[in-house]
Amino acid sequence: MATTVLSGSPQVATPVYNKMLFKVSSNEIAQPNYRFVCDVKNNAGTIFARLKCDKLPTTNFGFFDVAKVVETLIAPTKPSLTQTGFVNHAGYYSGYRLDFFDEYGNTPVVYTGTVTTVSGVIAFAGNLEQLEFQSYNSATRFPSGTLLGSLALTTPTRFVWHSNTEARWLVQGKGTTTANFDKAIIRYYTAGGTLVREYTVNNGQPAVQQIVRFGAGPSNVRALTSGQASDGFSGEYLFPSDEGEYYTIAFGDSAWNDFNQRCDADGADTAESSFCLEERFNELYEDNYDNFGQEYTYIKGPCERFNSIPVHFQNKWGGLDAYVFTLKNRKRANITRQTFGYNSDVYATTTYDKVWAGEFDYVYALNSDWLTDAESEWLIEMVRSGQVWLELDGQLVEAIVNANTYQFTTRRNDRLTQLQVEVAVAYKNNIL
Repeated sequence: MATTVLSGSPQVATPVYNKMLFKVSSNEIAQPNYRFVCDVKNNAGTIFARLKCDKLPTTNFGFFDVAKVVETLIAPTKPSLTQTGFVNHAGYYSGYRLDFFDEYGNTPVVYTGTVTTVSGVIAFAGNLEQLEFQSYNSATRFPSGTLLGSLALTTPTRFVWHSNTEARWLVQGKGTTTANFDKAIIRYYTAGGTLVREYTVNNGQPAVQQIVRFGAGPSNVRALTSGQASDGFSGEYLFPSDEGEYYTIAFGDSAWNDFNQRCDADGADTAESSFCLEERFNELYEDNYDNFGQEYTYIKGPCERFNSIPVHFQNKWGGLDAYVFTLKNRKRANITRQTFGYNSDVYATTTYDKVWAGEFDYVYALNSDWLTDAESEWLIEMVRSGQVWLELDGQLVEAIVNANTYQFTTRRNDRLTQLQVEVAVAYKNNIL
């Protein structure tokens, strides 16, 4: 073996919009005209680029940042508002492979017979802040062992929803263990915290090193069929409907037993049914507590007073989040025109300006409700996101956030605060 990878980015999963820097050395550096070579490939072995690097004179090491090449394997697509259950989070991640070689000689030749390979890894559409990236550990969000303490590809653990029609997604990464995250555990609660229903939704044992997306919004969960839910009821049955009621979602593996016991059967005493559910859940948790990850809470908020506009966006972890602007939102059109001086006839009897080209677009001025400190900290991910969609008339429309600064606020410093932001539809419309 000639080339040795001394350090670099290759964890189980690496955010592709950060540096993917590899430091290499070789025992052939004394050869004439020596250079390090790196072939960047997809999982199928197709070469996307061949990179070359001279040895550093002071240390004789080579350095390759392969992020911009691997990034070409990432092609995010618009999700479906009507998704139920699990789907592959395709387009937001990709496997990749790196082959390192030596090049040297009076007439330089790449020696492909001796290769050092980095494989069995994925890159995902994440973009972490520099300090976050320095301490990033893929095992937390792409676990391969115990799931206890593992997190989905999102920052908040608590979300507020206002309407049964809201769609959301919860995205989870898988490590190198096949059984990881092959089901979702869903629980319904009253406003007082009484468990009224629990069931699981199977993922069908997805492949390793995969990212899956689960329909987690109220519209997605309510649309689950009786065949998808382990207790034989549709998602709409006993679904939270009053302010303060909530449901939770956690991802588990095959060691978690399906919750098939119908403690809440029609005609059963309410108190006895709740007690039965709590007892059954406590038994399962005691036996399987390390077989599911972080629990995410979706709480029913107050009814909407205005026409709310949801904004969906790719977050910094490569997952998908949404925030609903529930206060007074306004729509306007921005119009630009190009004109020229036009003569009414050859003698220029009358001259006037005439439009020869122009375009217009739509911009929404959005107003949030009062923000919590956690929401203020989180929503920078929406403002800086490169993939944003406005939900308009039941469709996702590509959009751009028109904000170049973001002011963080706290209740202590700023009391009650809102987020006011302009989001433009990404499409331009011609006048002529």
